[in-house]
Amino acid sequence: MKNTLVTFLFCLIALTQSVSAQNKNGQKDPFQDPFANPVDDPALPRALIIGDSISIGYTPRVRKQLDGVANVHRPKDNCRWSAFGDEHIIEWVGDSKWDVIHFNFGLWDWYGWSQEEKATPESYAKSLESIVLKIRKKTDATLIFAITTPPCVGPEKKVKFVVSEERAKDFNKAARAVMDKHKVKINNLYDAVIKERERYQRGVNDVHYTEEGRDLLAAKVAAKIRTSLKAETKP
Repeated sequence: MKNTLVTFLFCLIALTQSVSAQNKNGQKDPFQDPFANPVDDPALPRALIIGDSISIGYTPRVRKQLDGVANVHRPKDNCRWSAFGDEHIIEWVGDSKWDVIHFNFGLWDWYGWSQEEKATPESYAKSLESIVLKIRKKTDATLIFAITTPPCVGPEKKVKFVVSEERAKDFNKAARAVMDKHKVKINNLYDAVIKERERYQRGVNDVHYTEEGRDLLAAKVAAKIRTSLKAETKP
């Protein structure tokens, strides 16, 4: 009887969570599910977020902060490292009209997750430049590049080594040079977190963020998108 009750309670919790993640039409809620792109309000501009799991974490919060301001979408994928992004960027941008595209790559390049050929600052810059040029051929959207969030303090749990701040800065310097060359706006998420990594990251071996950390990043992203949209509408 006890086991039956426990099973029932687990099922009830799962059902409650599933329902809470859906809107009144039975569809997944874009304010909770990062991959549940909204049904567009045609009166609002459109923003696209492209990035890794860090961006996946803050996407629903950005949507909520820009509710009534912009339709916020993202690819239904973890966009991983820069060379992977270069292969898929045309697919992610698609043929839709975008007003703002906020994008980032970096953590995968630093740590080398799932890559046979590990990135260098030079290869990173080359991939980023190709990404920018491909986006510009597809759309006249305002581009914002997010300087990626910091590495974790200790050895990362998958690859078991520390990415030094020097290595991160070398990659970030390469990225900034590309964005400056092509007049792409910068959103510096690295500096937003670096002094308080132990507060906002999940652990010394984890590059991902707590709820408080996701809120912080979402606020930075939403503010940058909002400012860019306002700049577009000035006479």
